[in-house]
Formats: sequence, C-alpha cells, structure tokens
Amino acid sequence: MAVCFVCGKKTVHGRSVTFSGVRNPRLFKPNLQKMRIRLPDGTVKKAYVCTKCLKAGKVVKAPRIKK
Repeated sequence: MAVCFVCGKKTVHGRSVTFSGVRNPRLFKPNLQKMRIRLPDGTVKKAYVCTKCLKAGKVVKAPRIKK
C-alpha cells in the first residue's frame, strides 16, 4: 500500500450509504503520484506524493537530466 512521502496520507476504510440507508464497505484512496523529488539535503529520490502536497508546493520536483 502506497503512502504519501510528505503528509503520510494513505487508504482509509469507510462506508457508502445508499438512499435506502444500506451501508456497504468502501475505500477512500488518496491521489498518489510516483515521482522524482529533491530532498532538502540535495539528493534525488523516487517517492509517492499526493496531489494536495504537489499543489501546496511542499515538494520540489527533481529536474530531468537529458543524456
């Protein structure tokens, strides 16, 4: 199971409730993207990051080096 590298967000269990009140189990999954990020010490690492952290600017993308 993937977890956000920044905020620790992961899959959460819950229930979907129909109009008649029937409760069925379901999963709430965060929108995780696997990407190359630059850590504060300057190293580059591949990690899962949720899109909320990406939008908030909590992650710096590592530049792609052309061969």
